[in-house]
Amino acid sequence: MGNSEDEKQARDEEVRRRIKIFMKNFEEGNIQIDASIFPKIEESLLKIRVDTNGEIDLATVDGRVRVMALAITAMQDRQDMKKSMSLAEIQNLYFEIIEKNFCHFYEVMIKKGLNPHSVGMSLIQQQDSVEEIMRGMDGFLEMINEFWDQTGEIAQAHVEDMSNSKLKGIFGGDLFPDQSSNIASKCGIYIDTIVLPDPFLRSHLIFSTSSREDKVYYLVKHAMNILQYKKMACLEIEQPIVVVLPDFTVLREDEMKFVQKISEADSLNHANKVFGRKFNSSAELMEYAKKLGTIDAVIGAIKDETRVLFDAEWDVDIRGQIEGAMDGREAKLLGTRHPGILVAAQSIGRMTVSNELMIKASQLKGTPIIDAPTSWKYFVWKMEYDSNGVEQKTGLKDLHVVRGLQGLGDNQMEWLGNVPPDALIEMRKQGAIDEIRNTLTEGIGEIVRINPASFNKSRDKILENIIVAFADHKQKIRELREKKWKFAGKDIGSWFVTGSMAVTAACTGMPVWGIAAFIANQVMDAPKLKDIPKSFKKLVEEDEKNKRSPVGMLFDVSKQEKK
Repeated sequence: MGNSEDEKQARDEEVRRRIKIFMKNFEEGNIQIDASIFPKIEESLLKIRVDTNGEIDLATVDGRVRVMALAITAMQDRQDMKKSMSLAEIQNLYFEIIEKNFCHFYEVMIKKGLNPHSVGMSLIQQQDSVEEIMRGMDGFLEMINEFWDQTGEIAQAHVEDMSNSKLKGIFGGDLFPDQSSNIASKCGIYIDTIVLPDPFLRSHLIFSTSSREDKVYYLVKHAMNILQYKKMACLEIEQPIVVVLPDFTVLREDEMKFVQKISEADSLNHANKVFGRKFNSSAELMEYAKKLGTIDAVIGAIKDETRVLFDAEWDVDIRGQIEGAMDGREAKLLGTRHPGILVAAQSIGRMTVSNELMIKASQLKGTPIIDAPTSWKYFVWKMEYDSNGVEQKTGLKDLHVVRGLQGLGDNQMEWLGNVPPDALIEMRKQGAIDEIRNTLTEGIGEIVRINPASFNKSRDKILENIIVAFADHKQKIRELREKKWKFAGKDIGSWFVTGSMAVTAACTGMPVWGIAAFIANQVMDAPKLKDIPKSFKKLVEEDEKNKRSPVGMLFDVSKQEKK
């Protein structure tokens, strides 16, 4: 009983706090209220009385005031939270933790011209180093978790509130960008801010299931890789080049379960196409897969070989794809070399990753950025399934489009995709070649804002605008070559790369989770509001109101260009 009284008192005190904040802002003219939505709000405020203790008498506070007070307080609390720490402060503290633990290895890597992979491989050959790193590993990972527990929401609020006129690229599709090429060097000219995931949180499954040597390898490789982004992440400028954020689906168990639930529809849709038969649940899919105990049995059951993809860079047939998976990371993580299970699990895992990326991009009001061809292929398939499902419901057609920006007659294009970090920083500080940096923003914005009903009429025009922008971009590239500019002592002519750049979009007019449930053809029920994690509920409302179209971008440098 005592606890119940304490809880009631705490709730009442919180309501009073909200009302005081609301009344103060209202009196100071800091808020404008639409009279058509909340008529007579001033009259409601005048009815409020105080009790004999000078506290607000909650019995005199009506529902209109309570709702407005809740909204205004949430906004003020958010602003106060952001004022408590700047984004640059959070990024500096984060990198300080990593440097304190790995600066020696990083200095050796830079001095000897090594890469993160080679440093990790070198260390696991030395048993003493493995033992030393393992002793401190749990403490380091716990420190990272605690850090993001304290600062993650603040950092995310800062990124969410960045200017919507700028293009935010939300990296996804893998644990972290490929260590052989800096993602900011690759697309930092075209993307205003690139949001990277904390790789240590994302590797929780590896750290919990792998051998000691693999744990040490990934820990060191991630540390070496992410330290390469320190200068770009810690710049105190309005629109940072790089930001590192935690994946809350790792920190919040309810979020991950929710993402997995809504991803089941896409997973089953993909498996249906692979095997040419309908599955009603993930359990049914896995039971079927267990019966396919040999590669021949799996191949015999597959109806669409083009949708069985473990690595787009393996130049092998379907048998080679499955054999590679049985000897690769997939088998290690799942703890099995069973070919049927590996193929089925690929559908589930890849579609979950794609949905997680789409939700994260929606939260941060950004565009998914992918630089791994395999992840890109699954992301495009996920978009295809979304559009197909909505087309069945609405009767609209051609709601999905994929277009390589390099043009129809050429599968390669040239862009500034090898920009040294120091040069990129200097260019940002100077505001140099902004006309090139703004090439993508308008076209992407057009796709995001388009209405599903007019998408099939407008999509060719929208994408034509992007193609035209890149034709203009090619002209600017030629002009830049002639100028022979230098930044940070480097000739701009050495930064050009060739490769594939593409956009995919599915105009659905539905929130991510609404799409996923619908596509399952009523195998699953759409999530009810009560089933959606609290942290996603605001996003549901925004998606319903704005009808944002999912968009993704690929930046893939040709293999011969990679170092």
